[in-house]
Amino acid sequence: MAAGPDRPSDPRRRERRWAPVLIVAALLVVVAGGARSVADATAANVGPVAMGPVHLRPLEGWQVEGAVTPTFARLHKGPVILDVTVHQPVAGGPMLAAALYREQQLESSFAHLLPGAPEATVTSAGAPAAGFTYLAETADGVLVEGLVIVVDTANATAIFDARAPSGGLTGAVEDIRTMVNGATI
Repeated sequence: MAAGPDRPSDPRRRERRWAPVLIVAALLVVVAGGARSVADATAANVGPVAMGPVHLRPLEGWQVEGAVTPTFARLHKGPVILDVTVHQPVAGGPMLAAALYREQQLESSFAHLLPGAPEATVTSAGAPAAGFTYLAETADGVLVEGLVIVVDTANATAIFDARAPSGGLTGAVEDIRTMVNGATI
């Protein structure tokens, strides 16, 4: 006898109707939510990155993006990007190199830039350094926060520029400082 308006349908059939929907929903969650996390988690540790006289060992989870040249490397971990640029030593030291980088690179890269005051420091190896933070807005309205650390030695000047969408840099600051302090310049 067929199910009609007076007669309910088979409850087993009703339960089976939801199984495909639940399977598809679970697959969507796994694929959409975990693809980048899985890629980052399964990435092999990157060996030392050499840019001329500068050698940097990326920490776990950091990946090299694109080609490494004698003057440039880009690393990333999730939304955080770390650009490392290598130049000849700057006669005025790391404070001047930081000011030049801000004026020549950052100011032309963003629609609006709000840099913090540069601070002189030294690396754990004793190399003179300077650093500053910045907030910026891209031409398409994305807010970015950044950290620049400039290390100047007799061999080279290395500029470490880390940035992420607003709120994304905080969790990576210790990694960045560790990599800068561990770099051979």
